[in-house]
Amino acid sequence: MSIMNHKKSQLEKGTSQEMEYKFKISLFNTMHNIIKNNLCNTLIYCVLLSIENLQLMYYPIHPVIDFLWDNKGLNYFRIVLRYFQFNYLIDQGVTIFLILLYISFGVIVIIVLIFFISQYSLSQLKYQEQQSGILIFSFKLLSLLLIILNTVLALPFYNIFLATIYCRSDSAAGADLGCYEGIHILHMIVAIIGIVFLIFFHFSTTLLYFDLNPKSKFPFNGYQSDAEYARMLYKFVTPFLIIFNAPGTYNSEMVVLFGVGDLILLFSRYNYPKGYNNFIHFYKITLELIVLWINICVIITDFLDTSSPDDMGLLYLFVLIPFVVFGGLYAFKNILKESMTFQIKSLKNEEEADNYLNTLIQLILDRQSPNTKIKLMGVLKLHYVVCTKIDCSCKKLISQDHKKEEGTKEHQIWMKFFGSILNDIIADEKFKDNARFKIIYSYLCNDELKNKYNALHYMMKAEDTKNHTLRDEFCLFRFKQHIESEMQEDSEKAQDIDVNSIVFFQNQLVVLTNMIQKSAESHLEFWRELQEDHPNILKLQNIGLKVLHQIDLCDEGYQELVEINNNNLNLLEFYNAYLKMVVHDKEQQEQLSQQISQIKKSIYQRKQGGGQESKITESQETIIITMSANVGSIGIVASCNNEIQKSLGYPASELFEQNVSKIMPKIIGDQHNLLVENYMKTSNSSIIGLERFVLAQNIQQYLVPCKLMIKVLPNLEKGILLVGFLKPLEKLPGTHYMIYDGISQQILNVSESMKDLGIRVEDIATTSAQEQPIYTFGNLFKELGDVLNNTLNQNDQPLKNQVYKLEGEVYCAETTIDVQLFKQLLQSNIHDSDNKKMGGSIKDSAVMNYSGDFKKVKVKLELIEERMPLTDDGQPVGGGIYHTIVIREDIDQDKVNYGKSLIKQKLDESKHNIIQQQQSIDEDEDKQKNFQSSIDDQEENKQTKDIRSALEQSKTPRQIIYLRYLTLILFLSTLALSISKLVLALQQSILIDEGISAIRQAHRRHSLMADINLYSRYLYLTSFGYYEQSLEGPFKGNISVLVDRLQVIQFDMIEFRIKVESRSGLQIDDDQYEVVFLLSNNETKTYGNIFNDAVFAYITSASSFKKATLSQFNDTSNSSSVSKNLFYVVENGLDVLRNGSERIADKFYNFYYDQVDSQTLNAIIILIAALVIIVICEIVYVPIFMSIFSERKRLISYFGMITNEDIKNLIDQGDKFILDHITKFKSSDDIIQIDQPQQQNIVGSSLNQDHSQDVVDSPKQKVEIEQRKSLFDQTKEKHQRIYDSKGGTHYFLIFSFILIGSLLMIEYIVLYVLEDESISDAKLIMDHYLFISRRASIIKYNILFTLEALVNDGKPRFYMENDLSKYYNEQVYQNEQDLFQTLTYQYPTSFDNYFAFFNDVNFLNICEHITWINTLDLITQSFIFVGSTIDNFTNYTFTSSELDKECNSVKGGLLTKGLRDAIFLVSLGNNELLATYSNLKDSLSAFQIQELLRKYILPTFWENNNIFQECFYNFLNIRNEVQIYNFVGFVGFLILVFLFLWISYIAKVQAGIQQSMRMLTLIPDDLIDKYTKLKEAIEFHVLGIKQQQQ
Repeated sequence: MSIMNHKKSQLEKGTSQEMEYKFKISLFNTMHNIIKNNLCNTLIYCVLLSIENLQLMYYPIHPVIDFLWDNKGLNYFRIVLRYFQFNYLIDQGVTIFLILLYISFGVIVIIVLIFFISQYSLSQLKYQEQQSGILIFSFKLLSLLLIILNTVLALPFYNIFLATIYCRSDSAAGADLGCYEGIHILHMIVAIIGIVFLIFFHFSTTLLYFDLNPKSKFPFNGYQSDAEYARMLYKFVTPFLIIFNAPGTYNSEMVVLFGVGDLILLFSRYNYPKGYNNFIHFYKITLELIVLWINICVIITDFLDTSSPDDMGLLYLFVLIPFVVFGGLYAFKNILKESMTFQIKSLKNEEEADNYLNTLIQLILDRQSPNTKIKLMGVLKLHYVVCTKIDCSCKKLISQDHKKEEGTKEHQIWMKFFGSILNDIIADEKFKDNARFKIIYSYLCNDELKNKYNALHYMMKAEDTKNHTLRDEFCLFRFKQHIESEMQEDSEKAQDIDVNSIVFFQNQLVVLTNMIQKSAESHLEFWRELQEDHPNILKLQNIGLKVLHQIDLCDEGYQELVEINNNNLNLLEFYNAYLKMVVHDKEQQEQLSQQISQIKKSIYQRKQGGGQESKITESQETIIITMSANVGSIGIVASCNNEIQKSLGYPASELFEQNVSKIMPKIIGDQHNLLVENYMKTSNSSIIGLERFVLAQNIQQYLVPCKLMIKVLPNLEKGILLVGFLKPLEKLPGTHYMIYDGISQQILNVSESMKDLGIRVEDIATTSAQEQPIYTFGNLFKELGDVLNNTLNQNDQPLKNQVYKLEGEVYCAETTIDVQLFKQLLQSNIHDSDNKKMGGSIKDSAVMNYSGDFKKVKVKLELIEERMPLTDDGQPVGGGIYHTIVIREDIDQDKVNYGKSLIKQKLDESKHNIIQQQQSIDEDEDKQKNFQSSIDDQEENKQTKDIRSALEQSKTPRQIIYLRYLTLILFLSTLALSISKLVLALQQSILIDEGISAIRQAHRRHSLMADINLYSRYLYLTSFGYYEQSLEGPFKGNISVLVDRLQVIQFDMIEFRIKVESRSGLQIDDDQYEVVFLLSNNETKTYGNIFNDAVFAYITSASSFKKATLSQFNDTSNSSSVSKNLFYVVENGLDVLRNGSERIADKFYNFYYDQVDSQTLNAIIILIAALVIIVICEIVYVPIFMSIFSERKRLISYFGMITNEDIKNLIDQGDKFILDHITKFKSSDDIIQIDQPQQQNIVGSSLNQDHSQDVVDSPKQKVEIEQRKSLFDQTKEKHQRIYDSKGGTHYFLIFSFILIGSLLMIEYIVLYVLEDESISDAKLIMDHYLFISRRASIIKYNILFTLEALVNDGKPRFYMENDLSKYYNEQVYQNEQDLFQTLTYQYPTSFDNYFAFFNDVNFLNICEHITWINTLDLITQSFIFVGSTIDNFTNYTFTSSELDKECNSVKGGLLTKGLRDAIFLVSLGNNELLATYSNLKDSLSAFQIQELLRKYILPTFWENNNIFQECFYNFLNIRNEVQIYNFVGFVGFLILVFLFLWISYIAKVQAGIQQSMRMLTLIPDDLIDKYTKLKEAIEFHVLGIKQQQQ
């Protein structure tokens, strides 16, 4: 696609190239405005570059590089540098890291928002609309932000974004972030978005933020070399290398890469030309040399200095910096010096040519300096020696003539010299494809040589080069905008005509014409479909909607044109005919007719008052032609209004993309392109902007006298366009025009008025091809011909002086036209030609046409123009002189008098017509006033207007209101049900969690009581010497820890009890328990107590053991409190409290199990409610939709009440409109045509008079009413056929709604199924957890009651007539059976890890699959231990390997067979101990094996339960997330279906009904009045609308 738009694009809209072009132009436009509003000056730019360089300095001396110099100064320097970027800060913890990340992202987002909002606002500006202050401020802010982003913010932002994307877990922030999981994924997405936009702005700014204009004040003007791309890449790679090498593994490789990057950067600057701003250019080089030297010193230190770090290298670094900078700058400046010693032909490549031109322009601009002046004169003389051009400015500069010139002219001479050299370079074969040189020349032409059109031509040539880049295109775009702005400013300063508005008006008028044509064709399509015997109602509806849409579009286009010019009669009359003949909007058409009458009246009054003739640009008859002046398409017509067909006979479409010379005489047309091209090169023209006389050529090849004014369109959207305003002049009697060759005397062309003398252009065309021309000036004007043919007159005087004499300022000649002789010569020539071709057998019919009585006519000739052929450079060339003359028949006085009388007669007739027109206008206005007053008195017409107005402004139908409410109810209901379901699901998760916790704590309570009883019995046995006294402390310590835990659990259970009782209203542990106390007299007494109080008494009794002595435990008198407390703990803990705790645990389990199970009922209720609501809504929806569609069908069917005859009349009117106002254009010589509107008004008045007569209650009116009823009866069948036709009920839509409702029902059913499955999983999990929670307490009590039986001489303990040893032995087997029964069910995948561990420890070697052995905290030499995190462990001084060995060897490797077998064997071992009991001491020795098994089995239980709890919480989290995701997805589905699809469709249905009502406005008012039933039907709907409004 063309930036300059000087070529026709071959791309079609919608292609990828078109989208690319639009994006490119949009980006160019935004960047152009940013640069135009730039706030960055040289000082700010240098400060930003300095900060950026300090950032780059930090990386070669980064602290991670461990071989650098050990110096405090270096460390301080690092400390200073590290605060200029983020590299140091991102390692200060995750908080600072995230703050920096989101600050960076926020800055990027702000820039993105400002950039794209400004871009959008710019694209929305209307024609010639000025930018707002906010938009200009946005561009100013962007100019500063982008420069800062491209310099000081680029490195820090790349650093933080790359550090987020390339996350290292060994970094300070990465360890807390959790790389590539969890919330870090979100941070990484933010970083990716941020770095994408950062790269976009960095690249766009690097690519486009520059100015190629040599005189630009921007600090970044001049050539943009590849060094800027290298610098951009360097700033991206540097922080990545530091992040990648954070551990310091690749320090050497990293510093080498830094050095290579700096070398590439400087090398790219060395090979490419510098910018126009020398200070900025060399300042950049200085900064980059410093960084390079630091890198070199670091590399030397790494590879050559192998000793320990010292300060010597650092000293060399600082000492040699000035020498390195000076040497580097000298090398760069030497390039520029050498470039000026070259001849132009010796320039080898574009870089050398760039340097040459860049240095030369700087020398010219700074030539006031003596040193610069000497260099410049040297270059001048070097060029002068080889210059061969005659007009080169170097000759004038060498001759010192320029010193006499003023300063401005001297500067212009130097610039011409620069342009001459630049032209030589452009002409060189090596540089012909370089677009940049042509762009620079265009800057020179516009800014220095003041030739903007030549500048534009060179810009077009630059775009036509093969190798132009995106930067070149941006330069072209910017400079085109600059020149266009200058052209518009010049036009405003000159207070000239607004050519832009005129051309825009004409172009939009063409667009409006096309729209009206489509609208008329759609109307015809509608009426023709209605004319069918069986019209398709759906087709009628679609066409009708299209017609209404096109009417609205036409109205918008018309209003837009009226805002530009509201007095354009062509527009008003055209649109008035459209309203009358197509739209049938009588009210608006009458208003427009009044406006047209007023305009015509004002024209008449202006003419009557002798007012000044309207300007050529304001005349309605003016032909407006827009012509291209672009390279490769000069003279091509870009647009043309329709007046050209009226005046010259050419259809506008025939001239489009043809050369404008088609409407010119050949001698002018052949030179026209050359003249335009010459004007584009020089900008010198004496005709631009001035009205002048010209001769155009019509389609019959006759000359047409016209006035012409040419303007340059100050809008370069389509390149350079010239606008010609061509107005044909009024034909004067006896005035003719002719063009002839002054040397050969051949007549080339004549005006059509010459036919009055019998001379036709066809005859000229016939004779022009002959070797001896017949139609010559001398033959027509015999007297003058003799003068020209007389050899005595052929001297050195000009040709025009031989024939014409100067009279004032005009060359004139008086002579006669010998028409008779002319015809004889023509006749003789034709006969000779025919005889040669046909042997004289044919009689020429053309000769017969000239059989009139022509005599000699006296005329006066006036030489208008003498024209000679031109060379390519616009200079005259010999070989022909063409004369344009006016022939006036004003010599013969009789002829003069006759002509005057004829003119007077025509003027009188014209005046009479004007008076009649004025009278008709006045009469018409009076009639319209009278007619308007009569309308106000006629109720019937008033009703018709009210009907049309009501149909145009129809409100929301009642069915639509019902639909909206019903949709809102359905949406809110389904949303409420979804929210209820989510709340219940989350509450269910809370309930399950609470139930699992309650079960766990309830069973842990009596499990801890078993441990307390066990250790209390151990203390008792220790007091009798059965255990070593050294174990007293550990036993007491364990009891103390267990009591504390029991107290915590007891408070937890009280909390659970309160929650349960508040939910259920039931009492969990309100029973009275028979608690036994030991009295001082060794008697026991039973008290009734509630469970909580009994437990707290138990805790208090067990707590007293901590301070008790062993002797107090073996007090046989039982007089001490320890004995009483021991009795309370043993007796109650083993019986009533144990039993009560187990019963309460079962109550908690049953309650929570029932609560979870009851959630199924809630899910069923929600499901039933949802299904009922959806079904009810569907039942209600369908009838409403059916009534809506039936209503639409009924409205469309009303058109069937119109007879085919009336429809045919409407079709005829539409066809006539297209024929008269679209297809062909009528022309007339009358100044104002008012007859046609007058007739229209008369017809309208008569019709309205007929209508007014209808109001009178007379027999005639009754007859007409009967006739209307008869007409309705004739159309009733067609009306019913339309209503009954298929396609109007939209069953598919109803099916779609039913489908949506079905999908909602299926969704709720699926959600119920999933919820029921989730509840089943929860119950299964609770069952399983109940059994694994019982395992520990059951095995503990099995062992404990075995010990109690041993202490009681082998007698088992009974409670409530149950042998507790036997009871818990059975419980072991029953619980294991129930537990493994639960394994037959399918569990959620969240428990896979648990069941893997469960199977391993239950069926494989326990010792290989438990982890607690490796994490033991070994404290005492005892087999009794209570851990800090698990309920109770056995603690050992053995190492882990010894424990592992012991675990594998217990009881012959019993534990290697699995936990389940170990449990069974413990139970069997207890039975065996009781069966083989002999004495307590021996039995206690055997009991140690059971204890040894216990110390491995119980921790395995706890680890198993802990893993279960972890999986359980994962299950709850996943379950909650799934519920939330389901809710969000379902709500999103509801919002999509209801708020976006369904509500929008209801709005569409509403619009459809309203449009269907509005379609009735297509019926003309007279037809509504004609058909009584039709009017009544429409009135019925209007009344319905009014009721709704009320």
